[in-house]
Amino acid sequence: MADTKGRPHNPDLPFVPCDEVSLDWFDTAPIRFVNQITLPVTPNRLFEIFEDPASWAKWGTGIGSVEWTSPKPYRPHTTRTVTFWGGMKVYEDFFVYSPPTEMAFCLYGTTESVWRSFGEHYLVKPVGEDQSHLTWTVAYEPVGNFARIHPLIKPVMAVNLRSYMWRLKRYCTRVK
Repeated sequence: MADTKGRPHNPDLPFVPCDEVSLDWFDTAPIRFVNQITLPVTPNRLFEIFEDPASWAKWGTGIGSVEWTSPKPYRPHTTRTVTFWGGMKVYEDFFVYSPPTEMAFCLYGTTESVWRSFGEHYLVKPVGEDQSHLTWTVAYEPVGNFARIHPLIKPVMAVNLRSYMWRLKRYCTRVK
């Protein structure tokens, strides 16, 4: 079995380790998508939404469920498991967790060989009254079949990730 450094994973499913990354990797990763949006909630409220496991499936297309596998309060080295439609699980380790301004995680493993490394970085700044500006960076290095088809899929990925921001804005408007 792969070394998970004692972090949670489902032992009944395959475990494919991922290379872990640091904050500077978001500037150098082979594949990067950066999306920005102004949201109709305060930074504190936005982090409440991020911490609500049920919210992710409502605005994140493809996400079936989110399970925080570390207790509150969340902080660096908090872990989370995300299950996507179709059953793939990804195991996340938050190496930055500083509400209400910033969080970043990388995958330490998945149940399918898709990425050599993968991470997300969220930067939140207050703007105006009861609004936040979110800069969301998704960065990764694909492997295997995903790497081979990635040149064809990259434009679709860009649109899909941009649409996460639109759906998050709509969700924030409903749950202010």
